Amino acid sequence: MNQSLTNFESVACDIDFIQRCAALNLSLISVDMTGNIIESLPRRDAPVEEALLAWPTLTELIGPHLEDWSNAGTPNPTEIFDGCWIIPIAQTQRRRRVGHHGAVVFTSDIVRSEYFHRLCDYAQLDWKAASDLVIPTAVTDQREIVRTASMLQWMAEDLRSLVNQTNDIGKLSNQLGETYEELNLVYTLSAHMTVTEAPRTFLRDTCNELQQVLNVPWIAMWLTESEDRLSDLRGSLFTAGDVGITPTELATIGQCLVGLCQSEHGHVIDDTSSLSVPGVAELSCRLLVAPIPMDGKSLGVIFSPDKLDGLQLTSVDSKLVSAAGQNLSIFLENAMLYDDVQEMFMGTLRAMVSAIDAKDSYTCGHSERVAWGTRMLAVEAGLDAHTVERIYLSALVHDVGKIGIPESVLCKPGRLTDEEFEIIKTHPEIGVKILQEVNQMQDLLPGVLHHHERFDGKGYPHRLSGEQIPLFGRIICLADSFDAMSSYRTYRDGMPLEKVLAEIERCAGTQFDPDLAAMFKKLDFGPYCKMVEEHRQRVSPLDNVLGGGG
Repeated sequence: MNQSLTNFESVACDIDFIQRCAALNLSLISVDMTGNIIESLPRRDAPVEEALLAWPTLTELIGPHLEDWSNAGTPNPTEIFDGCWIIPIAQTQRRRRVGHHGAVVFTSDIVRSEYFHRLCDYAQLDWKAASDLVIPTAVTDQREIVRTASMLQWMAEDLRSLVNQTNDIGKLSNQLGETYEELNLVYTLSAHMTVTEAPRTFLRDTCNELQQVLNVPWIAMWLTESEDRLSDLRGSLFTAGDVGITPTELATIGQCLVGLCQSEHGHVIDDTSSLSVPGVAELSCRLLVAPIPMDGKSLGVIFSPDKLDGLQLTSVDSKLVSAAGQNLSIFLENAMLYDDVQEMFMGTLRAMVSAIDAKDSYTCGHSERVAWGTRMLAVEAGLDAHTVERIYLSALVHDVGKIGIPESVLCKPGRLTDEEFEIIKTHPEIGVKILQEVNQMQDLLPGVLHHHERFDGKGYPHRLSGEQIPLFGRIICLADSFDAMSSYRTYRDGMPLEKVLAEIERCAGTQFDPDLAAMFKKLDFGPYCKMVEEHRQRVSPLDNVLGGGG
């Protein structure tokens, strides 16, 4: 029986229909649109039906009825000859009729038919024995045939509906699978898409993620050189996998492909030899290309060859990479905006520092040098990169409160009186008042307020001691004191480095945090000494003009 089922499987529901007819003990034929019997399936232990389905005359008897079957929406049961009925069930593929199944049903009238005698002669069956086999299984009248036909039609329609629903579910499942891959990729990218994420790390991770999801031997991303706001990312190339050519050659291909991205959507180029891109045909005959779009132009391009398993890239893969390109566009735009804000922020801080320098040219560069020393000590102390950057900014503005100190006190040569020193001691609190309204500077305030506290509690403004002093304050205190001792002043020259470091060691545990003091001595002060010398060169000529001593 399994062998006989083969040709009935042209429509997905046929196999189920045949199995159900077999369970009902019905014989079946399959007829194409020209009337040829393609396959036959007699019911079990039924030599008469087996002979009928193999009888060449059956095709001739079906022929005159074929047109009626094809034109009717639901073909009616047809009496092929007296007592021999065929119940036609339309076969369709993609909603187009391609043939018919026919269930064979006998009534008792068949034994009196001339065609029955001819069938027996053809099959060399004894008429009496054949009649005895047929009559017990024959239906009583035409009404039962009509009921059977209705049952088979409903069954066929139900099966067809089930197949359509199964196909729809399969398509939906595929779409859900594709959408899941896209959403999973977008989620993975979005999870790391923060303004604090290092752009190069994020772009490399994106390439690695895409290579794994697409299952391609390599993938490349090239960023355009024409967008100034990309800063150091301009003209950058990122890859995952072994491309097989030099980065320079690959970047040249990427630069050419950017010019070919006319839309915001990716596509598969089936024949790269048709492109006017040097070296691309040798790289891969097929290529998926997707832009990184922004404001009607391309910030860059993502491209890769076909899959590792020999399968070709499809529109689904193209859609996936396009989604990644859109996310990269958002990330890069945010990164550029973040850089703009950071640049504005740093410009504001440096403007504050310049305002201090304008009041006291002899301390010009002091804040920059203290910020340098603070950063180096923070790194030596093992602080994370974000904290290092924030403490650097705090040190940069640590003396901003000196804007509120009278120039007669701030710029006074020689030793200050007690009253003048009390005025100077107010600059940390003045600095906090200046900065405290700026939300982005809230974490900088402890360094500004407490950089003159002492480890033994004898500092100002709050006489905190030990670890009561915020870490920012303790670190800036060391860098500030170091620069004050090392730098040139009108009333004295800077102390030698060895002497300054010895003084820091002597004051460890009293003025300075002893652990930080030990770390500070390990720093490389070469860059600092260069900064001091540059300051000396700028100030000394001015000092001579004003009549100061050498």
